[in-house]
Amino acid sequence: MSGTFTNTRKLTFLALMLAITIILDLTPLGAVPLGTISATVTHIPTILTGVILGPLAGWIMGTLMGLTSLIHALTRPATIIDPLFIHPLVSVLPRMFIGITAYYTGQALKKAVKVPAASFAAGVVGSITNTVLVFLMLYLVYAKKVLELVGAQSYMAVILPVLTTNAIAEAVISGLITMAVVLAYNKYSKSEI
Repeated sequence: MSGTFTNTRKLTFLALMLAITIILDLTPLGAVPLGTISATVTHIPTILTGVILGPLAGWIMGTLMGLTSLIHALTRPATIIDPLFIHPLVSVLPRMFIGITAYYTGQALKKAVKVPAASFAAGVVGSITNTVLVFLMLYLVYAKKVLELVGAQSYMAVILPVLTTNAIAEAVISGLITMAVVLAYNKYSKSEI
């Protein structure tokens, strides 16, 4: 992240990822309501920021994504549990770690495998980080309320369908998009040096 706020290219990339996050949040492109949950790809710009610019930029982008989620919950909730995202521990805190985990996954695997596989894994881990931490915070802050809203007997009955359907699809899509963008970014960056 060294020099991100003084490097025009890095600052532009960060601003572009924030703009894409806002567009994804404001349009049907970023969140697809599926019953009691919203399947999201809004976290992908945060993953990309972490992988390309580093963990601090990923943390900043994750925080901004979380604030976008909080504003979304305040202004236009789409599902019955969206109002619970007004709480910053549910909307902001989990998203702060997306870019960080994606960055360190990519860095750890770059030494063992080629960049495409490391980037794919970084995208998958970033997506899983989002899903797991959001559901963990929903459980810690609102477990009883979630069960009342969805009419379930146990929290596992709420989370298991998501983990076996949406979470897998989101992780694969995140991995594929991360891999493609990182490869294109690396190719472009090398040609500009």
